[in-house]
Amino acid sequence: MHKYNIQNVVILGAGVMGSQIAAHCINAGLKVKLLDLKSDDPDLPNKTAEEAIQKLQKMNPAPLAISDWADRITPGNFEDNLEWISEADWVCEVIVERMDIKKEMMSNIENVRKSDTIVSSNTSGLPISKIGEDCSEDFRNHFLGTHFFNPPRYMKLLEIIPTNDTSGEVVEYMTGFCEKILGKGIVQCKDTPNFIANRIGVFSMASIMPWFFDGKFRIEEIDELTGTLTGYSKAATFRTADMAGLDVLNHVAENLLPAVPNDERREIFELPESFKKMVEEGAHGNKTGKGFYKKTKTENGTEYHVINPDSLEYEPQEETTFDSVKEAKKKYKTSEERLNYLVNQDDEVGKFLWEIHCDLLLYAANRIPEITESVESIDRAMQWGFNWELGPFQRWDAIGVRESVKRMISEGRDVPDSIQTMLDNGRDSFYENGTVYNLVSGEAESIPPPAKDAITVNILKNQNKEIWGNKSAGLYDMGDGIALFEFRTKQQTLGFELVQSVEKACEIVKEKFEGLVIGHDNENFSYGANLAEAGQALKDGDFARVKEAVENFQRVAVGLRYQPFPVVAAVSGRTFGGGVEFMMHCDKVVAHHELYAGLVELGVGLIPAGGGTKELLLRAMEKVQESEDADPLPYLKHAFKTIGLAKVSDSAQKAKVLGYLRSSDAIVMNRDLILKTAKNHAKVLADQGYCPPVEPKVKLLGKTGFSVLNIMLYIMNEGNFATEYDKVLTRKVANVLTGGDISEAQKVSESAILNLEREAILDCFQDERTHKRMEHMLKTGKPLRN
Repeated sequence: MHKYNIQNVVILGAGVMGSQIAAHCINAGLKVKLLDLKSDDPDLPNKTAEEAIQKLQKMNPAPLAISDWADRITPGNFEDNLEWISEADWVCEVIVERMDIKKEMMSNIENVRKSDTIVSSNTSGLPISKIGEDCSEDFRNHFLGTHFFNPPRYMKLLEIIPTNDTSGEVVEYMTGFCEKILGKGIVQCKDTPNFIANRIGVFSMASIMPWFFDGKFRIEEIDELTGTLTGYSKAATFRTADMAGLDVLNHVAENLLPAVPNDERREIFELPESFKKMVEEGAHGNKTGKGFYKKTKTENGTEYHVINPDSLEYEPQEETTFDSVKEAKKKYKTSEERLNYLVNQDDEVGKFLWEIHCDLLLYAANRIPEITESVESIDRAMQWGFNWELGPFQRWDAIGVRESVKRMISEGRDVPDSIQTMLDNGRDSFYENGTVYNLVSGEAESIPPPAKDAITVNILKNQNKEIWGNKSAGLYDMGDGIALFEFRTKQQTLGFELVQSVEKACEIVKEKFEGLVIGHDNENFSYGANLAEAGQALKDGDFARVKEAVENFQRVAVGLRYQPFPVVAAVSGRTFGGGVEFMMHCDKVVAHHELYAGLVELGVGLIPAGGGTKELLLRAMEKVQESEDADPLPYLKHAFKTIGLAKVSDSAQKAKVLGYLRSSDAIVMNRDLILKTAKNHAKVLADQGYCPPVEPKVKLLGKTGFSVLNIMLYIMNEGNFATEYDKVLTRKVANVLTGGDISEAQKVSESAILNLEREAILDCFQDERTHKRMEHMLKTGKPLRN
């Protein structure tokens, strides 16, 4: 057990990063004080910190899980409140990037900190050891770098940079704390210029820039080629630069030049003159409204124009027309396959992708062991810090290491000896069968889990733990009597086969296991029912198949609650429609903090009929029972509004407010730990001696309740929150929520409410307006308001 236990945090510096780190610590349940310079206003000494806290409530994306939590941050100033550090468990310094000012702050911290208080600096590039070098040995033992990425709530990467003096116990504790409590993906870095992610990421951007500024490709062409097509991020190259800030990118490159005299490619960090001119003229990216892209109003609406490299004026984008790209998209499903295909094309696309990958791959290999000794640390830094799908060495595997090295050598490029040694030893890829090749030791090692003790589907597959599966789903043995059911469909949609697979898996669990977890490795739990399958059945005139699908889906979703073993859902990201209904009928939900859940069926002309309407009603009425003499109408109206406006949570905490999660459901900060945590909860429930619940009865309000909801609907319609067809659909929801034809308040069985759900959705499926909504969603990905 560690002697450290961080509960009280002091953040020094209330700028954009400092205030958002404070907000994320609040999300994690910590007590936070935020300090900055003292204001000149004698009546408002903490004005700087107070204004920063107020801004948190207006930021988009929101730094806080619940906006009102801003008042949980205590504001202060360096002059009057530095003694608060004496009660802190962790002090995180996030002040201006100047060595002299940081050193002075460390001295001030040392004067008031208690022994064992951990101190970190959030610098993005200054040497960590130099910042704390003038402090005592005890201070240096408890000092390290913690480099968050912006925005801290959403960016997974946190680089931890120990110095030679940092205690091993402190490094171990902070790694575990930041991983588990703050939910970060930890990459430990050496104390080298710009650490790992910015060193590799800025190099990659800098190496691509000349292709644009020399006029070989347009911005939109490069972003097409360096986006999800080839395993980079959705923001590609130039949109990422605009998001990060071109002034920041320029500053990082300027600092790197003198800091890396022995870097074989340091000339890359001398950015093009036209780029520097852009920065001088205020083209700093999103924060100034213009960078490589500029949001422009035209007669056709809002468009994103791109900068011309010669005139530095903005002009409309042109359609990208690369034949090889069209062919790659048609032939290959994965980014690895498309990348491999495109780098080998004898055209301008092939030449560009080959050249920038030669730059990137050789540069990354040459940084080992300078910045890290670990291949996967570089890959994870780029995946978690720049949102790349594939890190540099994963890219090399996709391209083919042996074939590409042969080509590089034939073109006169210098390939590191460590790569050649790997090939000479008969190893053709960095990642293979659950192992990763270590370029320093020359040995293959087990790939470490993304977080300590994490369980992932990928790990279970490598351990041959799959016991049953098909194209739609798989069942795995997690150990300790708990099974894992995995969705395998595109976007984790719940189609006919997957729903049937749940029943098959439950039969197996009944015979061989004590509990079941439903989850997977994908970022998003489920986009809901498979609309394309339902749409095809309607197109074919096969209404019987639609009816069968509705009945099966509801029976299976609601049936999760009545299995003779505990069922726990491990959910994260986008969780819509049927995905929410699956989740709501589990005995327990383990949700990642970033849960965007919603019963959004009205957008496609349907109502929640997999038990979702019934379940929100049930939860609303449970709250009435919890409070004596409570008026049921406010709770009923809340459920009605949640469904009628298709409300989606912007955090797991908000999902509790909306009723999608119960107060007893667990929220986990680290996405990589939700399967492990869900397994633990399933095991506890099983060990307690699990019995399924009895079917509930709920008191419904009948025509009185329906009249109240109808008035609400009128107000929603008058306020343009509901279209004419929305009114039709929400009346069906109101009918279910109030008991259908019952004239006065009475208790109704769950089965009866579920029957009302089925009747309502089958009516929807027969309405041409629903068909139009479904078709529009399938074609455009956006709801139709008809």
